[in-house]
Amino acid sequence: MKDIPLFPLQLVLFPGGRLPLRIYETRYLDMIRDCMKAGSGFGVVMITEGSEALARPDEQLPEVSHCGTYCLIVDFDQADDGSLSIVIEGQRKFVIRDQYEQADRLMRASVEFLADEDRVTIPEEREHLSGLLESLMEHEAVQRLGLSCDLAEASQVGARLTELLPCSNDFKQRLLEMKDPLIRLREIDKLVEQIQKASG
Repeated sequence: MKDIPLFPLQLVLFPGGRLPLRIYETRYLDMIRDCMKAGSGFGVVMITEGSEALARPDEQLPEVSHCGTYCLIVDFDQADDGSLSIVIEGQRKFVIRDQYEQADRLMRASVEFLADEDRVTIPEEREHLSGLLESLMEHEAVQRLGLSCDLAEASQVGARLTELLPCSNDFKQRLLEMKDPLIRLREIDKLVEQIQKASG
């Protein structure tokens, strides 16, 4: 078990994924500075109800998923207005065992890290998904993230496709919680078929 700060967001990030964030709330600016001093990270968890920012000091904190991704800061830049622009990279999946809030309304949790997924080669019938990911990674916005991905490895391909494809956060969260990368690829294949039918 490890005690970590949480950053609730309306998105899903996998291990190996990268995400640019702009930090402006005091509680998160303090959290980022503490993490950078200690060389530690924080947990990104998907919001199931509520919003990312607090409109009022007494506003209820959002409800979040029980499974998230522990992230480290890999790049940062401070703006003139005091806000921070950072890039984070997912490291390991975790499940929340206990959750609480600090006096400054920062959410924290005792989490249990999950075992890394087995490395599995993409089966022949799913190789077209590697090609799809390769084309998506050529987009300028994706290239700016500096992602690296083994296009022959099922877990990495499934994770990056889940992050990049247009689908609901609930669907992405369900795929994050899966432990079998081949089952995840099967679900992504079904999604791709649906997208192709809808656009065709």
